[in-house]
Amino acid sequence: MPIRPAWRKWFADFAEATDYLQITKVSLEFSDNADVKSVVLALYARLLSELITGLLLADAKRDIAFRSTCRSVIECSLHLEMAESDPTYLKRLKEDDDASRRSRAIRFRAKNPNLAKESDKTLSDFIKKVPAKSKKLQLSEHDSVLPRLTHVYRELSADTLHVSLTSIDRHLMLDRNNVNRLRIEPKVDTEDMEDAASVMALALLNATRVLLSVVPEIKSAKGFHILQRRYVSLFRQGLRKLKKAATSSDEQAKDK
Repeated sequence: MPIRPAWRKWFADFAEATDYLQITKVSLEFSDNADVKSVVLALYARLLSELITGLLLADAKRDIAFRSTCRSVIECSLHLEMAESDPTYLKRLKEDDDASRRSRAIRFRAKNPNLAKESDKTLSDFIKKVPAKSKKLQLSEHDSVLPRLTHVYRELSADTLHVSLTSIDRHLMLDRNNVNRLRIEPKVDTEDMEDAASVMALALLNATRVLLSVVPEIKSAKGFHILQRRYVSLFRQGLRKLKKAATSSDEQAKDK
């Protein structure tokens, strides 16, 4: 089930509103905390890239892929929160990257014992240089100011990012004869799509709030207050539609 047209219009209007932010033209040459601001700008740029991808997938009715993109948008929003609230965020982000690269280097070296001496020495030197105690950054453990973001992020991770029983079960469907049929492009129910769309919109608004807070060099925020009010209206509208659909389904079950 595709996302509601009202959400599709909201996302398009949000993408248009971000043009006024002109994030690619922000100069941090003489700015305080330029390193943090640079990372925040880069995170927001990635978030917008994921949004554009999500709209393409929504238009193509690739529901599972759209939900996966929603997860990526939420991930960017949570990282932006951490950049805003945690003074050690950049250090933790670097340690996370170091831990990942070190782990990959160790495994690659172990699986390739016949590397050229120069290549083997390069890997060995890198492994020794990166502290073994470097820690992974566990985003799912972040206490978001909007707990729903973290909750749905974890739900979408299990359902769309990782191969799990939940994710592969979507590709099986019982037909009228009670026979399991395989589906290449699984259908996603209305509730799951509404949840994904509404949380992605919330993540976009949250990310923009952080951007404007951390990077005051951005002066224009045209249209975002209106988008926020429209979000609340659309969210409540979605709840009413889902409640109505659930009531109708219960009544049909009783009739049977």
